[in-house]
Amino acid sequence: MCLILRAILPNIRARVPDTNKLALFESECMAIEEWARRRYDWFSQRIPELEKRASENGGRLSKEEVWRAKYFVNPYMLLEPDEVIIERLNDILTNSLDLSIEGKITLTPMVENKERLSKFITQVIAETNLRGILHRGTMQPAYEQINSYFENGTPPGARMFQDFPSSPENHLFKFSKKEFVDDMYKYGRFRISQASYYSKGSHLRAVKDLETQRNYKVKAIHEAMEGLTSIEVQGHKVNIVNGVIPINFYLDDYFLFSTCNEVSRRMPTDFEADSVLVIKNKGEFLSRLKEELLISYPGWEFLERDVYYYDSYNNHPEDADQEFYKHISYSYQREHRCIIRPKYLGEKNEKLSPFFVEIGPLNDICEVINC
Repeated sequence: MCLILRAILPNIRARVPDTNKLALFESECMAIEEWARRRYDWFSQRIPELEKRASENGGRLSKEEVWRAKYFVNPYMLLEPDEVIIERLNDILTNSLDLSIEGKITLTPMVENKERLSKFITQVIAETNLRGILHRGTMQPAYEQINSYFENGTPPGARMFQDFPSSPENHLFKFSKKEFVDDMYKYGRFRISQASYYSKGSHLRAVKDLETQRNYKVKAIHEAMEGLTSIEVQGHKVNIVNGVIPINFYLDDYFLFSTCNEVSRRMPTDFEADSVLVIKNKGEFLSRLKEELLISYPGWEFLERDVYYYDSYNNHPEDADQEFYKHISYSYQREHRCIIRPKYLGEKNEKLSPFFVEIGPLNDICEVINC
């Protein structure tokens, strides 16, 4: 764990020179309660049981058993409060469901990125089972989000994409109101907002995100169970909170332009959109957008790629381009993003404000679909 922190801290400073922006949470020292010790021991006692099962089965376990075994060895959520566990469960469930071409709720295979969502839900259920906190209302937030797609009958996204059984290659999708999508198509007119804009309280949960903040948790359950409440890394005292070391990582503001890289029948509802700009030549579109953005902000750099949806417990801020990281609760959105930011790290940003760019008519590489 100390090795992880030693690797993280220099990378964070390289991207955010102001070390005051690295906020390590403070908390009161917490004695290990007897209930926590019993939980910890219960997980430890499950390991020999799985080892025996493997030996009786030619050294093999199912994937689910392997995932559980890894959690039993390192039960990183053990000291987290119930509400954190329930929120994590709902975050994963939200991404395990989708809308089919017929507009029906369907399960996603959860096979991307080495089946990590399947692994996470197996581990969080192991934690909920031990606590006995699963009940009828536990998964209400996930159900409410799914039910919102059917508030007016057939989901708008099902109507919009009834002729799109799958996602064509080299496409991007920009969802918005019809009047704005018409301007995008006719004039190539796009509103470019600063990342901090998306944290405003007026936004829907699907849109609202802390785009200038990343929250990570370094696992330290074994240290916590030994009674440690903090450790020192490179002269920094870092506190252990609920069995993890929370790292609140801030980014300088930057400009952000988002699209989806796959057909999504959930997005029209999420973004209150009744229209979508279908970009059929991704490379050409990005080339035109880049040229215009750098005219508006010469000397800045343009970057684009698919978003990586990080898990607070199992990822760490080792990538300098944290602008392309987003919390795993949003992974169903399949976002592609373009950003522009100052070319030189540490260059002072003025307060950023939204602006418009026009890249010219897009009828040669785009089409519009309305609900």
